[in-house]
Amino acid sequence: MKRIIFSLAFILAFASAGSAKQFVEKKFFSQSLNQEKTYFVSYPTGYSETDTTKKYPVIVFLHGASTNATDIATMFESYSFLFKLGCPNLFNTIFVIADGSAAPYLGSFYTNSTLYGNFEDYIATDLYSEIKTNYHTYSHRAKWAIIGHSMGGYGSMKIALKHPEKFIGISSLSGPLHTTYYNDLLPLVLAENGGAAPYNFTYQGSITKLMFSMAGAFSPNTGNEPPVNFPITSAGTIDTQIVSVWNENNPINLIKDLDGKNNLSFFIYCGGKDEYKLLPENEMFVDSLTKYGLTCTKKFDPEGDHVTSLATSFPLGINFLYSVMDTSKIDSGVGIPEIAKAANDYLYPNPAFNQLFLQSANWAEIENATLISSQGSIVENISKDQLTNGVDINNLHSGYYLLKVNYKDGFVSVKKFTKKN
Repeated sequence: MKRIIFSLAFILAFASAGSAKQFVEKKFFSQSLNQEKTYFVSYPTGYSETDTTKKYPVIVFLHGASTNATDIATMFESYSFLFKLGCPNLFNTIFVIADGSAAPYLGSFYTNSTLYGNFEDYIATDLYSEIKTNYHTYSHRAKWAIIGHSMGGYGSMKIALKHPEKFIGISSLSGPLHTTYYNDLLPLVLAENGGAAPYNFTYQGSITKLMFSMAGAFSPNTGNEPPVNFPITSAGTIDTQIVSVWNENNPINLIKDLDGKNNLSFFIYCGGKDEYKLLPENEMFVDSLTKYGLTCTKKFDPEGDHVTSLATSFPLGINFLYSVMDTSKIDSGVGIPEIAKAANDYLYPNPAFNQLFLQSANWAEIENATLISSQGSIVENISKDQLTNGVDINNLHSGYYLLKVNYKDGFVSVKKFTKKN
């Protein structure tokens, strides 16, 4: 298997050799971190620095632990040929690879921390402003999305939940989405540290290093050595006081704060053979979304692992975000009036069983609609009469769908709904 993977990587690298770099290195000064930061950008096909009339959607990528933006850009450069086959719409966006490394630890977890610095603000404020100011993109959330893998899956989910006014969609790929669920990780940490109390936890072992790095983000203590409050006691039990601090940045606890405002579109991937045992907490996160009346598209792959599954999950996540942003029809004049239109479109009932109805304050301006599957394919073109009388969805399979409402002036409003049988 390793030989096959190596051969594939060689072929992809050879295919991209000699061509212009897809991912361009950029630097800017982050006020939140008080330092210069590197990021990489992939320009969309046809992008022109001088043509400010044409605008493009943005997807921000947050990498996982034990790596950095430079290494990810190098890997993606080799895989660009594969991406053009699996998710070609990636190259119709301004795709940005942010840096979340925090050496000597495994990563920042994109969280404001006295140990690592204000990494959440660096992404949500500094980098966001850098992209909006220096690239031909939109000023509103309808054309912004965020995606991440592993630590970046956590970071992208947390940032999207805390800043829903900035993003329309989020794809979390093998991310820890319930960071205080220790049932599966605790035995692994204890085994790496002797397997018997009293424990003296040190920065060694892959799972223990991960826990220390998370503690550096969620419970730093520069007076300790290592400079964190570790969430596991010397007796091998969970320290509930430290856990309460971790919960402040726990994605599953942030869902309730959406409160029906700026609804996000969610895509969640996790593998059943994930080495960090993340599937149960991803399942709990999806259940919590459902509890608060939020739908998501999910892919729980029984054979998926943590790292190599990225070859599968990344195209799925990108294709989902592209369909949510509705990049097939871009109007450079979209602004506040169009956002108001979208806010006045409402689908009911949701979930729906037999018929789906659209309530809108803008009927005179609506032309027709398009029914889209969770994979981004067109299921049916719907006339205005059908919208008025109710859309027959009896023949749809259970699952998540999008209804794209097309306006006469070129604007589109995308609404999600769940079909149940």
